[in-house]
This record gives sequence, C-alpha cells and structure tokens, in this order.
Amino acid sequence: MSNFDTERLIIEIQSRPSLWDSSATEYANRDLKQRNWEELVEIFGGGDLSTAEKKELGQELQKRWKNLRGCYVREVKRQNDIKSGSGAGSRKSEYVYYKQLQFLQEVVAIRDADIQEESTEDSRNEEAQTQDTQNNVEKRSRKRKRFQTKQQNFQNETDHLVEVLNRSIERKGQREKSEDDEDRMFLLSLLTSLKSVPPEKKMTLKINMMSLINEAMQENPRGRSTFREHSGSPDPH
Repeated sequence: MSNFDTERLIIEIQSRPSLWDSSATEYANRDLKQRNWEELVEIFGGGDLSTAEKKELGQELQKRWKNLRGCYVREVKRQNDIKSGSGAGSRKSEYVYYKQLQFLQEVVAIRDADIQEESTEDSRNEEAQTQDTQNNVEKRSRKRKRFQTKQQNFQNETDHLVEVLNRSIERKGQREKSEDDEDRMFLLSLLTSLKSVPPEKKMTLKINMMSLINEAMQENPRGRSTFREHSGSPDPH
C-alpha cells in the first residue's frame, strides 16, 4: 500500500460517524461499524480480493486510522503546550494531516473531559474501596477476637468439666477399692481357719459358705456379699 491515499481515507471515515464520533448514537452500533469498515475495504481494495485479503486490508485500514487519530491527538496536545508555555523547544512544523482531521476536535475535547472525569471518579472509588476494605478488615478482626474468646471460654469450661468428672471418678474408684479391700481382708482372715478344717468336712463348709453368700446377695439390693449382714455363722462340724 505504498501509494495509499490517506486523505481519501480521512474523508471516507469523516462521512461515517459510527467510526469516530463517540457522541453520535450510531457510534455504539457494532453492526453498522462492521458494515462501514467493509465498505472502506471495497473502496480501497476493489472487488477482486479474497476473503483473507479483505480481512487483512480491513485490519490495515483500522490500524492506519488509529495511527492518524493518535497523531492528531498528540498534535493538539503539543499546540496546547505551546500556548501554555510548557512546549518551548518542541518542533514547529504542524502535523501534515492536522487540518484534515479537525473534525475530531470536539470529540477529542470531549474524550479528554471524560478521561479527567473518569480519573476523578476512579480516585473517589479507590478511596471508598480502600475505606471499605479497612472497615471489612476491622470487622473481621473483631469477629475473630469474639470467636477466639468464645472458643477459649468453651475450652475452659470443658477443661473444668473434665477435671470435675476425673475427680468424681477417682473418688468413686477409691471408695470401691476401699470396700473391696475390706472384703478381701475378711476372706483372707478366714484362710488360716479354713486350712485347719479336716479335708472330709471342707467341701461341706465351702458349700455352706456359698449358700450364705447367695442368701446375702438376694437380700442385699447392691448385690455385694457381706458376711456382716448375716447373723449366723457356718458350723464347721
């Protein structure tokens, strides 16, 4: 595209506001934009191009237009800097297509105002988001502390309950052990006497003792055999 007619491209695009005028209603119409670019492909490429070649030409036209618009915006900024005195020493020659692109002047001014407004709004939103984030962090921190406090209180109550249960079990075991020791000592005290019983009478004595224990268990609801609850004593003879 060495002999490309840039001025013709500018004229054709100017006649199609959907491609450049962000304030126009048709600017948001994507279907219309697509048709306009296809029209430009036909104008600059003719009808003999393949589908792939048309696609490539369309991309090249859009790239050229983007470059033209960018150059115009930079030229406007340069001239504004010169007027304000901050552009001293910059080039003096005007951009070659500056006058042809003057129809973009209002759009560029609107866009600059939009950018400034968006920047201010973004700054406010960022501050609000920062404050919200800080508030959320503080809320989560307070919730975490309350949860940790409840968890610690629950753990303390659990530890106390376990301690009480352990002491209760220990006391119960000591009582049972004490009672068992008394019974054991009593039976051991009979061992010497039992050994002195003649062998032929020992079996009868054991049977009588078992009978007494059985009677005591039936009378005692706790099911514990205690010789002290029985008023009689076995006759070894």
